[in-house]
Amino acid sequence: MARFRNFAAGAIILTFAALIARVIGFVYRIYLSNLIGAEGIGLFQLISPVYALVILTLTSGISVAVSKMVASETARKNQLNPGEITLIALLVVITAGAAASLLILLNLHGIANSLLGDSRTYLSVLVLIPCIPIVAAASALKGYFYGMQNVMPPAISQIIEQFVRIALLFAAGPMLFKLGLEYACALATVCMAAGEVSNMLFLALLFAVKRKRRKKADNMLKGQARRKISIIRELIRISTPISINRFITSAMSAVEVILIPARLLAGGMDAKLSMELFGKLSGMAMPLIYFPSVVTSSLAVTLVPAISEALSLDNRRLMASRISKSIQVSFIIGFLFTVIFVMFPDSIGNMIYKKENIGSLLRMLAFSCTFLYLQQTLTGILNGLGKQGISLRNSVIGYSIRIAAVYFLIPVYGIDAYIFSIIFSTFAVCLLNLTATVKFTGMKPDIAGWLLKPALAGALVIYTGKYVQILVDSLFTGYTAGVLINVALSSFIFLGLGYLTGIPMDTGLRRLIKVR
Repeated sequence: MARFRNFAAGAIILTFAALIARVIGFVYRIYLSNLIGAEGIGLFQLISPVYALVILTLTSGISVAVSKMVASETARKNQLNPGEITLIALLVVITAGAAASLLILLNLHGIANSLLGDSRTYLSVLVLIPCIPIVAAASALKGYFYGMQNVMPPAISQIIEQFVRIALLFAAGPMLFKLGLEYACALATVCMAAGEVSNMLFLALLFAVKRKRRKKADNMLKGQARRKISIIRELIRISTPISINRFITSAMSAVEVILIPARLLAGGMDAKLSMELFGKLSGMAMPLIYFPSVVTSSLAVTLVPAISEALSLDNRRLMASRISKSIQVSFIIGFLFTVIFVMFPDSIGNMIYKKENIGSLLRMLAFSCTFLYLQQTLTGILNGLGKQGISLRNSVIGYSIRIAAVYFLIPVYGIDAYIFSIIFSTFAVCLLNLTATVKFTGMKPDIAGWLLKPALAGALVIYTGKYVQILVDSLFTGYTAGVLINVALSSFIFLGLGYLTGIPMDTGLRRLIKVR
């Protein structure tokens, strides 16, 4: 029980740190978009799939492997091996990262011109190449601290990373006006790379200090040292399946993103407009839609041990209660932000991204909010149930739907077809994940509590929204203040109506992580 409480506290710390980092990162993105515009953001976003594909494949498995192995050795009171495991993991992942960097360097022109389809990405990809081993090393170090149940260093490091990024961007901002888009995006990438380096250096410094203290107390350390080959084998055994799964989903995501501007061109749109539209969608509207998911992503992390604990206690009632509450919270958050983005898309878009006119994109994307947030929660549930294979299968189905829409429908119907595919694919994945959850738990779906009551509250807020907006606009003349008060008041009305319709608003995360 105490271990579970420790994990819950750690999850809360990580959630808080992730929220701070996301807010800082959002400020970074807003400032960058105002400097280089929609076309520049589109160019900047175009390099992210290749980077994510390599980084996530390298880091996701090794971080989990180190975390599990360090936690296992620590639980057995074996103090000799955690540091050794981490050092060997660092050697393995840095070597793999260097090999990946060399491979990209040798094919740099082909990646920029053929794969990404825009020669202006050449410098940005070149800047990212040295970052790959660095970020890979940071993942191994994070795994060490997670395994030691010390979440503060990784939490602080991601905040430091965002602070370094935005500080350098503010310092370099005046230079971006004088550069062309190619060099401006490369300079922005340098800022991002510097943040990654600061993250790794902070973790490496703390790890080195901890190792030095341990070495001074070598004669007091207990346990039996493991053979290096045994550690390498276990690292590979644990990390490989996770990395393969991540590679599959990252590769499909990369294909989806890279195809969008190319298929817009195929539909008759010129290069500049297609890159601007791509930038508005992927670099401006989508981050706004995903911003509230910091709650559901943290909920997904928390659910894994919560469900695992209930399973270990063979307490299906407790497990069903936690799953039901988490689904209900996800629906509430989803419907709330659907309402907000449907009611105020132009106001929110213009307040954050001046003169970019992303309101129409936000309005359409709003209908994906509920499914996007719920998908994160259901993924956490399936992971807690040990059904990662089913989660992967369903994610592949979702990506396949979107890739097909990008390739076949965008040239004919434009970007609206892609947004519709996001809504449809996330709905399909949620339905498949929810069906699997019900099947493997035997729980009964609470349609009224999960869906009907939040939907009713949302519909009532939309119906009364125009009167609220008239009232607020008559009382407040400032544009930003009016938007914020409109959003806050609509949120308050939604939650109030939800409570009146029978949604128990006090059931949130506190009960989900409470040990009974």
